[in-house]
Amino acid sequence: MLQCSADDISLTRDDFGRPVSAEPPGYTGWPPGARLCLALGDDAGRRLLALARDVPVALSVHTVPRGPVSELLLPFTALEREFVRRAPAERRARRLARLWTRKEAALRLTGRGGLATADEIDALGGAREADGTVALPVSVTRSGGSAYGGGAHGGTAHGGLAYVRELPAGPGRVACAATAAPVPGVRLWGPSALDSRPVPGS
Repeated sequence: MLQCSADDISLTRDDFGRPVSAEPPGYTGWPPGARLCLALGDDAGRRLLALARDVPVALSVHTVPRGPVSELLLPFTALEREFVRRAPAERRARRLARLWTRKEAALRLTGRGGLATADEIDALGGAREADGTVALPVSVTRSGGSAYGGGAHGGTAHGGLAYVRELPAGPGRVACAATAAPVPGVRLWGPSALDSRPVPGS
């Protein structure tokens, strides 16, 4: 993809050792300092990769749960729980999974420990649309922490907002990418995504 040897690519990793950005060598034509930011997502043995240029990106992928969802509502706010309960019974599980991937992707931008605040953030911003924003709590956006892309200041540079975008993940799955700033598109790579049309704007 970058048209160079893997040995020539400089990788940056987060606190968990996961690669979060790649800096191609100059001979590829990329401007000095330009980065290809990336995030891996796994669900039931299926690995997906989200890519965005020069903006930290995080990815959440999950299978839509089967059966009652009441016991799964713990990490959600009262408004989110009501939003799920208002859906027709056959759509509640998918609505819950959509909210969770938005919440998880947004919090993954903040680095280690962010998911512990899942019940503090509202992922409903624009939840009826494929794109939206999630406001992150001050406790996880303060400077000095480690985040995707090299520090909390890099991951939450726009007032503690995560910009979320739902992505196609195949039947029975939902996926969402979160970026630290608005982007025209995020590209999703995976076994089926490679054979499908790009996400609009990617």
